[in-house]
Amino acid sequence: MRRRQFIQQGMAGVIAPIVLQGLGVRHLAASALPASTCDFNDRVLVILYNFGANDIINNTVPLSQFSDYTTHRPDIYLPESSLITLDDTLGDDKLLGLHPSLSDFKNYFYDNELLAVIQRVGYPTPNRSHFASEDIIFKGAAGTDSFNAIEDGWLGRFLMDRYPTYSGRPFGAELDPLGIILGSTPSTGFHTIDEHAVELNLSGQDPAGFYSVISSLSGEPIDEIPLSDHGDLLTYMSLIEKSTQVYSQRVTEVFDAGTNQITYPDSDLGDQMKTIARMISGGSRTKVYMARKNGWDTHVNQVVSGSTTTGKHADLLQDVNDTLKAFQEDLDQQGLSDKVLTVVFSEFTRKVVQNGSYGTDHGTISSMYIIGDHVKKGIYGNNLDLSDIDAQGAANGLQLENDYRAVWSTVLQDWLGAPDTSLQASFPLAPSATILQRPDLQFIEAMETVDPACYAVPVPPLDMHITMKLYLEGLYAGSGLHSTALADGAYLPLQQPYGSTRYNYYGAEERDPLLTGISDWILLEFRNATDIVIIRKAVLLKDDGVLVEPDGSPLLSVGGVYPEDFKIIVRHRSHVSIALAALTTAASGTQVDYDLTTGLVATDKSGQLKLVDGHWMMLAGDIDQNGVIATEDYNRWRRDPGSPAYSANDLNGDGVADPQDYDLWKANRSHIANPDLHSTLKR
Repeated sequence: MRRRQFIQQGMAGVIAPIVLQGLGVRHLAASALPASTCDFNDRVLVILYNFGANDIINNTVPLSQFSDYTTHRPDIYLPESSLITLDDTLGDDKLLGLHPSLSDFKNYFYDNELLAVIQRVGYPTPNRSHFASEDIIFKGAAGTDSFNAIEDGWLGRFLMDRYPTYSGRPFGAELDPLGIILGSTPSTGFHTIDEHAVELNLSGQDPAGFYSVISSLSGEPIDEIPLSDHGDLLTYMSLIEKSTQVYSQRVTEVFDAGTNQITYPDSDLGDQMKTIARMISGGSRTKVYMARKNGWDTHVNQVVSGSTTTGKHADLLQDVNDTLKAFQEDLDQQGLSDKVLTVVFSEFTRKVVQNGSYGTDHGTISSMYIIGDHVKKGIYGNNLDLSDIDAQGAANGLQLENDYRAVWSTVLQDWLGAPDTSLQASFPLAPSATILQRPDLQFIEAMETVDPACYAVPVPPLDMHITMKLYLEGLYAGSGLHSTALADGAYLPLQQPYGSTRYNYYGAEERDPLLTGISDWILLEFRNATDIVIIRKAVLLKDDGVLVEPDGSPLLSVGGVYPEDFKIIVRHRSHVSIALAALTTAASGTQVDYDLTTGLVATDKSGQLKLVDGHWMMLAGDIDQNGVIATEDYNRWRRDPGSPAYSANDLNGDGVADPQDYDLWKANRSHIANPDLHSTLKR
């Protein structure tokens, strides 16, 4: 899994003031209404994706077309007496009979005003391939060939637009991953240009209810693996990628703090939804969760012959029914249900006509279910016309009434407070009218829709610069200069060397050919006030002690940061790491200058620098980079064959481990660094 390079660019175009030209009618009308709610920052979106094309026609049978239904499905239709009328107050165009396995969709969800059914959902130019259609609906496309050129998904675009300072690490009050995927397959919907920048994937739940496989996760490895039910998870998290793992400890804390009050079905979906409820209960601020249930590709034996209310499809629906009820009851008993909206959908539905194997083949237009305390219950969109089918027996694609992007735009705007600019950034291929004009999709209660005056305004990332000068005791050659023997002897690598060290940094900084007068590479680490690493970067050390970018600039860029205070850690492969004493306030366009050669006041712990030749400098001898200059460092130096190389055993930077390096180690042995700087490093 490659190390992600995250989006860190200005957001001027995204947060520019909205002008009237191009605004949707619905937006303008809403702007004139009284305030609805501005309290939405803790809201959560939970998505249940039923992969394989759920047979909507057997979920919700159009009762006024029962004769057409039985004609097209003579061997698999559900007896009329078995169907549960969802709402008998509606006209024929919206009169639906629920599959008996979905009894709680009527008795619990709909009757308690928790359910909206969105009908005739799809996209122009339907594609009946599972994987192509999945790509289309998660990329925000319309079924034309143009979607193949899109690399990112609409969920990823939405989250990166909403949180432009996000770099795969906690920032500000956002301590959790922006998105969490559960289930066996990652979703392209969360993909950003930079791969999985915004989601954490949990799959393969263990008996205790926590998931034991983590991928697409950036973070710090935890220091100790507990002997607990999810210890295997944490072990895997610490090994899955060579980059640091920032979220492992936070995920553990949130899970341990959470609880479940309801017994869930003993199924994979039950495990997924149980975990989501527990994470929310534990205080997670994750914005979007996605669960996944497979098995809906019911070409064969969708029903049991002679007992059509039973079989594969009935079992799938029963699991969804029971799990979603348990999930909603769990949230309700914990006082959390008013902050969660659940959306259930599939990539398309099945054909209207049955096949010869007691099943159905790939169709076109589908339905979506919206569940939550603040849903305005009802049927949105008319029933499919079962007499209007194409040559293959699927519903005519022209029956499309609700573009799926309009449904999701309603969720993003009315539930999560996304402004029009965010909708356009999330669905750049959709016509503005599709995502901005949605008069028939007002399925969030009026007083719970986000007031347009309170739509989320992204906090733009800040770009600032620092300058820094420092001396390394080992490489210091006197008269204010470092040795350049490593570069002169062609030992100094052209690419930053910290990936194979305990610092576990895999940045792409390089310089070929090297600048003149270069002594070595330095690793800078920027941590926020809560000690979370927000940026790391490698820079070059010049012979005069000035740090420069690989292009030679002494203005070291600190870009794409959240506007918060941070402190700077300075690391070298064989010297004791130090932390600057003062917090630096991130402010756009500013420049902060540091000279670490002038006194101990620069560091946050006494004794972290050493006075040599009238200058303060970093101490040599921490060969194993654990913050203590001790016997193990000597043992590593002693095992060095002494052949010329770029090595941490070469404390004075002359290209070979020799007695001069031993003398440097001996002079500093028993020195202990600031322990906080090494507690989370790779063992």
